[in-house]
Amino acid sequence: MKDIETREDIILIIRNFYDRLLKDQSINFFFTKATHVDQHLEEHFETLATFWEQGLFLKGGYTNNMFQIHKDIHDKHPFTHEHFEIWLDHFYTSITESFEGNKADQMKTMALNMATVMKIKFA
Repeated sequence: MKDIETREDIILIIRNFYDRLLKDQSINFFFTKATHVDQHLEEHFETLATFWEQGLFLKGGYTNNMFQIHKDIHDKHPFTHEHFEIWLDHFYTSITESFEGNKADQMKTMALNMATVMKIKFA
């Protein structure tokens, strides 16, 4: 199995991840009711790909405040510890089903770090 090397690899992970999220009744509310992300997935995927390219490949280009976006959602519909665990489980699975290596490990570590910081900041 190969490592994550391109934007297309990142988009594959994101597509698989959102397939899982949207099918999961315990968390899909955040994507279908709280934010309506499901109504503009392709645009959202491009934004997320830019975010992850910046983190994994140092490409730059992401200008949004990811933490504030999630804080605004949390303030209206609080994330629980279980939501973070479900999110991480789906994310890790979406990476490991297609990729392995340093970038795959880096992406999982970055996701864990973000979830941990959000749990602390949103408490």
